[in-house]
Amino acid sequence: MNLDSLITTIKHVLTHDMKSQHVRNFSPTARLNEDLYIDSVLLMQMLIQLELSYDIEVPESAISQDDVKTVESLARFILSHQGANQDEDNTHVQEVPFEDIKVHCFVSCLCESIKASPKVDHRPFYFGVWDADVVVTKEYTLAYHDESLSHDFFIQWYKRIYGVEVTPWYDNTKTKAQNIAELENLLDNATASQNIMVMLDMYLLPERENKFNQNPFPHYVMLKKTDNQQRWFMFDPDFRWEGEVERTDVINAITSPHVAGGYLFDSNDIVPSSLETITQYFEATFLPEHNVLTDAIRKIVVAHRDNPNGKGAYLGEALKQIPVLSIRKYAYEHGFAYFWRDIGFPEVTFELWCDEIEKLVSTYKAIQYRAIKLSELAKESKETAPLFEEILRLLDEQDSTEKQIKSKLNDVYCEWLAFHQLHTKAEPCLTSACDLEAAL
Repeated sequence: MNLDSLITTIKHVLTHDMKSQHVRNFSPTARLNEDLYIDSVLLMQMLIQLELSYDIEVPESAISQDDVKTVESLARFILSHQGANQDEDNTHVQEVPFEDIKVHCFVSCLCESIKASPKVDHRPFYFGVWDADVVVTKEYTLAYHDESLSHDFFIQWYKRIYGVEVTPWYDNTKTKAQNIAELENLLDNATASQNIMVMLDMYLLPERENKFNQNPFPHYVMLKKTDNQQRWFMFDPDFRWEGEVERTDVINAITSPHVAGGYLFDSNDIVPSSLETITQYFEATFLPEHNVLTDAIRKIVVAHRDNPNGKGAYLGEALKQIPVLSIRKYAYEHGFAYFWRDIGFPEVTFELWCDEIEKLVSTYKAIQYRAIKLSELAKESKETAPLFEEILRLLDEQDSTEKQIKSKLNDVYCEWLAFHQLHTKAEPCLTSACDLEAAL
């Protein structure tokens, strides 16, 4: 197969197999994300269709290469790997380059004012993110957003650590129109130090640069008014994006029935944090023997494996939100950086553990890739047991990797406590990171 025929096949997959609504933008130079709205999940689905339906060998690392941003660059990459050794270890899949979200939208909004203040350090607040709650629905689907989830934990600790009261302004007993009227009133009267957060449906803002195949896509941003009454200034710390957006577009995204929420807080209220409070927060969030996301994924995989109806046909869809949740593991980097800042920053060791954190995040993508492939095989009534076993094996490896990261983080935390002559009730981790560090 030559370059032109492969590009034609890719277009056929998007048009007929995936029913893309954006294929009108297709060309060899079309950008996968910005022009064709192909996010990491859709890219995986496209690669799997090329492999299963057209017998085109696709290296799993294609989902992570910086040079596969256009149709032609993806086709060239695939052609360059035809006939390559398929026995190499492909579980280490790097972060998809156009995924620019940063850990946790609610926490990121709160931390933005903290980062601007010389009084405090924002990094400790991310302690609560690496094992933040996720939802397993009654249909055994993974979800990052659900009405049952509450931000009270973060709100209470934000007050305790930084002295800032986070007040909800959105009233669920009122109509959308009433809440939007309240938002406009807050924006009209906001002081320079006030931060106004609102939840909106990012799916309804397609003009935004980062596009995800999530519908709906609940997301927190911060708003301010501009000199132009028809345009609002949107600040999105989680996507590292800021700019003016049409007021009507923002309101339309807020009126989505899938979103409801808004908060107000004032940067002038920030006070220096005490080391004792940061110690209490770390110990309230640290789970040395449990990994929340991996446990949730394993529960879903086992449920779909044991379900006689489907045998995994819906597993790919059930794990669709892995990319939104797995990036929370980057919060471990904030933990290491914060503690080592005081006791001495070992750059080489820090980079070593950052590599382990990257491996943790990357392997979640490998798990998702296999889940999507498994679903396609199940829909064709083909054997799926080996892939189920492989996914569960990878989840066991995830547990081991994350516990080693936690063990090392706990060791650094204990050194930090000793440096500041603080006391702790935390028990040491059972899994030592010393052997791993020595080997690496």
